[in-house]
Amino acid sequence: MKAGTMEGLIGAGINMKMVDTPMRVYKEARRKGDLGAMERAMGYASEFQDTAYDYKEKAEKELRKEMEENREEQQREREEALAERQKETKEAQKETVEKLADKAEELRNENERPLNTVKSPQADSLVISPEGNKLLAENRPNPDAIGPVGESPDVEAPDIPSNTDSRSAVKFYSSAGTGVEPAPVGGNVSVGL
Repeated sequence: MKAGTMEGLIGAGINMKMVDTPMRVYKEARRKGDLGAMERAMGYASEFQDTAYDYKEKAEKELRKEMEENREEQQREREEALAERQKETKEAQKETVEKLADKAEELRNENERPLNTVKSPQADSLVISPEGNKLLAENRPNPDAIGPVGESPDVEAPDIPSNTDSRSAVKFYSSAGTGVEPAPVGGNVSVGL
């Protein structure tokens, strides 16, 4: 609160309290029947009351002025904050563009390196199970049986009995590479309502 507003509020409050004194004198004079004292007391009371209203109007005017100044100050602060954020955003965008340009330059330099210096990616590995090794050994063609160039040897596919349990032929592995028993097929049925 600024000085003008405080002065108006304090002045209005004091003058309203000062109205009490002439009003007490008025009541005492009325009880005694003194008309002159009653008129003088009412004159003082009305003067104090008019002065209180003047101070009240002054306080209201100063308060409106103060509120307008506060609004202007807040608007100025918002504009400054917005300008600061825009400046920070531009700087951040500039840094991002510079980083992207550096990254593009690095990629361009990597692409210009000779092919023999490029490191080849790591190859995937394959592990064949003991059953697979056994089948491979059984079905490997005999090197003596290979005929003239261009002819393929007669290789027959292994016979797989049709009545074998499919669960024993299928093998599942966990992420750690250990064998896992498959879940029974059709054994459990769960119906949720």
